[in-house]
Amino acid sequence: MAASSSPAERGLSTAALCAAAGVTRGTLRLYEQEGLLMAPPRRANGYRCYATSEVQRLHAIRAFKELGFTLREIALLLEEREAARLGPERLQSLAAAQLRQIDQRIARLGMVRRYLADVAVGDFSALNDPECRFLHEFLSLQAEPASAPPAAKASNL
Repeated sequence: MAASSSPAERGLSTAALCAAAGVTRGTLRLYEQEGLLMAPPRRANGYRCYATSEVQRLHAIRAFKELGFTLREIALLLEEREAARLGPERLQSLAAAQLRQIDQRIARLGMVRRYLADVAVGDFSALNDPECRFLHEFLSLQAEPASAPPAAKASNL
């Protein structure tokens, strides 16, 4: 009969965690560097061994990112939750702040959409608008790599 393995031996490898959570190794390392995940213990062979609960944590991080939270904001939310400081008043405050950011983003996207809609139908007058200079630069950058040789493309990255 085989000896029972320790909890560390029963955890997830990096590859298994990445597959289960739908993230890359690079994303996993970034989240560790940003304090969203703790560096896991290592097995006797030196491989990382993640707790199975980290899959849920990674899903939560991805959901927060999709809602527009920055990694810094997500780290603060997770820290507050773990310290049991995430009560109703704090949640309300965070929700209100996030709503303001969403409204600002929607307003900026609306402006960009109006400019792009004009350009898409052939009205290039928007490109002469000083507030729209970024759009002209963006569209110019998008056109350049297609005609540039491969070496020039790589140097622009």
